Amino acid sequence: MILEQNRRVNGGVLDLRAWTAVRRAMLKPGVAFDLVHRPYLRDLYAEQAREMVVYKASQMGASELGVSYALYSCDERDATVLYVFPTRTHVTDFSTARIAPALEASEYLSGVVASGGAGDDRRGTDRVTLKRIGDRFLYLRGAQVKPDGRAPQLKSIDADVLVLDEVDEMDQRAPVIAVKRLGASAISEVRWISTPTYPGVGIHAKWLESDQREWFVPCPKCRRFHSLTIDDVVTEWDSLGRPVGWNGQSEGRAFAACRGCGAELDRHAHGSWVAAKPGREIAGFHLSKLFSPTSSLLAIVEALQTVEETKRREAFNQDLGLPYSPRGGRLTKTLLDQCRRDYLHGPVAGEACAAGVDVGSRLHVVIRGPASRTGDRPQRWAGAVEGYKALRNLFLKYNVRRAVIDALPETRAVREFRADYGRGAVWLAYFPNTRIGLKSEEVMQIKEEDGVVNIDRTRAMDEVMAGLLSSSVGEAGLTLPADARDVPEYYEHITNQVRVLEKNAAGQQVARYRELGPDHLSLAELYCLVAGKMPRPATLPKARNLKKSRGWR
Repeated sequence: MILEQNRRVNGGVLDLRAWTAVRRAMLKPGVAFDLVHRPYLRDLYAEQAREMVVYKASQMGASELGVSYALYSCDERDATVLYVFPTRTHVTDFSTARIAPALEASEYLSGVVASGGAGDDRRGTDRVTLKRIGDRFLYLRGAQVKPDGRAPQLKSIDADVLVLDEVDEMDQRAPVIAVKRLGASAISEVRWISTPTYPGVGIHAKWLESDQREWFVPCPKCRRFHSLTIDDVVTEWDSLGRPVGWNGQSEGRAFAACRGCGAELDRHAHGSWVAAKPGREIAGFHLSKLFSPTSSLLAIVEALQTVEETKRREAFNQDLGLPYSPRGGRLTKTLLDQCRRDYLHGPVAGEACAAGVDVGSRLHVVIRGPASRTGDRPQRWAGAVEGYKALRNLFLKYNVRRAVIDALPETRAVREFRADYGRGAVWLAYFPNTRIGLKSEEVMQIKEEDGVVNIDRTRAMDEVMAGLLSSSVGEAGLTLPADARDVPEYYEHITNQVRVLEKNAAGQQVARYRELGPDHLSLAELYCLVAGKMPRPATLPKARNLKKSRGWR
């Protein structure tokens, strides 16, 4: 039985790599511990620095490293471990999806971790947020910090080892608080693990303090060693920062080439870590999908072929493991001129349109037709109208089948308009969490029973800007009529939106749009874009006469 094995091997304590091979030969049911196909992880399992930074792309094996390190520290080193995540939800997910399968797959761990079952004198210690491993404890905690700076869930824990997982998603005050929990320990080790977001914050800031190790692989032809970067794959970028040429393009694939002789590199070869800042006490490792055995270089190149800022950031963060520096986040009048096409505003017979409406002293409206065969979305009308009766007439003229209208500040009036024009055709828009955005992959969340759509403002505006940018270089996107410069306020409102990075209340850098002046038509474009994504109404608008209720004009 594994339980009967001596905890000492050849008179010494197992190191992390050996412990994982013996105690966690299966990381979870059906998944074996394997460093043969992930040679870049060998040194991370062997690293003994007191402080280590894992600055990573997604799906690189870092989470399993964190699990092994935590369990190993409790079991083999008699250490108390504090494992910190951004939120309690992350704790629950991690405990369920990572810790529980790890115990299920290992007979040894199943025996040393308190079961909490009948007859176990350690009963009650196997909880989502607390695991007893032998005589030590693994604390799993969220990183929430109260406005006054207190973090009660991190108090009263005297830890020897600290793991901070997904640092960039945390309240940036939490790591400082958590590190203080190591004050009384002779071990006092910290592991920082995260995908980066923006330069100079979170994991990237910590990486800059480290010895900054990059993974180098040898060229099979000239034997020159390379660190792998996206510029070893992409040979040409366009003016919008998208790949237009890359190695292997004519063959329908992508590969990294040697900078010396041009030979194709074996990116999965056994390489070595090389520190850019040798001698520093903090060990830093940069993990990129460029050398992941499960990633496709062509898929990475394709992910970079977008002008939408949110998607570009995801490609840099999740695929390359790099922070993303937003480009100049403001459209110019010259760029808008390049979006113009050979048509004028006006309805097109038989065409069903989508509309967006920003509510203020006037109703600012943008109406667009459906995507053409080339993928363009033509603008059929843009401007302002006085009141909901004029809005109804405009909708009828342009056969608007789907519309999204700003629910504030005239919620009652908008709801009455929705009831009159057609419940399935009109949706009320809210920005429910402008500070941090929606926590889903979609730019919007629909509440069909309420006729409400919640919108992530930054990501939706990113899509608007991307649509106009694409159009400006002659690709499918949001086009403008030939006389767009003559549309009152349109150029002014669109160019008044600028994308910036700002610190939120937790000290984290987040992307937002700032208004340099009136921006009503830019918001109307945003609502129109969302309207085009809404489900088609089951019935057509009836367009009865508007009710003469308070709030109608």
